[in-house]
Parts: sequence; C-alpha cells; structure tokens
Amino acid sequence: MKSAYLVACAAAAAALFAVPARADVPAAVTTALADKYKLTCTAILSGADKDVKAAFAELAPDYVETDLQGKTQNRDEVLASAEQQMKTFHGTSCDEKIDSAAQPDANTIVATVTQHIDGQVQAPDGNHDITSTQKSQDTWKLENGTWEQTASKALRTLLKIDGKVVQDDGQ
Repeated sequence: MKSAYLVACAAAAAALFAVPARADVPAAVTTALADKYKLTCTAILSGADKDVKAAFAELAPDYVETDLQGKTQNRDEVLASAEQQMKTFHGTSCDEKIDSAAQPDANTIVATVTQHIDGQVQAPDGNHDITSTQKSQDTWKLENGTWEQTASKALRTLLKIDGKVVQDDGQ
C-alpha cells in the first residue's frame, strides 16, 4: 500500500513539474515528409540518375550532413558520393521509416529516421551482399511553402557485407 502511495505522489509531482509537450506534428506534414523519404528508396532501388537527382532535390542548397565522427559534407559532396556509389550498387529492398518527429516551431521539423537497405555491391573480387541500417536525425525547414531538408546527423550505422558485421557504431 505504501509503494502505491509513493507511485501516486511521484506521478502527481511529475505532472506538476513536467515540461509542456511540443505541439504534435500535423499528419499532413508527416505524410509529406514520408513521401520525400520514399524518393530516396526509389533512387536506391532503380539506380537511375533521374531518381537520384529527384531524391537530392529535396535537400536545401545549404544542406549539411554530419557523420558519426563529426565530419561534415555539404549537399554537392553528398550528391557526388551517392552518384559514385550508385554505379556499383544494386538495391533489392529499401525501407525508410520516421521513428519520431517534433516541431520546435511552425517552420521546422526534426525527425528521427531509420533506413534499412539490402542489395549487392560490385567489387573487383565479385559481387557482395550488403545490408545497411542507418538511423539519423534530420532537420527540415519550410521554405516558400516547400519542406527542404537542411541537415542530417548520423546516430547509428550497422553495415553487414556478406552477413558479416563490418561496422556497428552509434546509439
């Protein structure tokens, strides 16, 4: 009985001192962002230049990507790297899921996203099966009525080649 009383007191105190929750991200915005993430999977699965360019069109001109070591790349560097990688990679499955999203202000969305990709990469010694799971925190800004991704920060990377873990970093 005493523990139930303490739990009730703790819950009441938590409610009294809780930080107000942020406004929910409108469903229409979440749907719009999910559609934008699908462009990445389309590019990965097709490998076509037009699909890669369509996926990267969602990135703001001042987009910055930060990897797990804190190294940054701008939009042009990220695009050049992706275009190069797509020459030797064939995607067989792709799923990009918004795990959570917050709207700190009317023109900003911060989304935590998990991307899972399966495929094959061509290497000098033959083809290799690739499985990649990436988790990132992405910032989107509303510019002239359109959501543009302005930043992405890697949170976790799990990479397997031929079933063997070759990278497992982050949270």
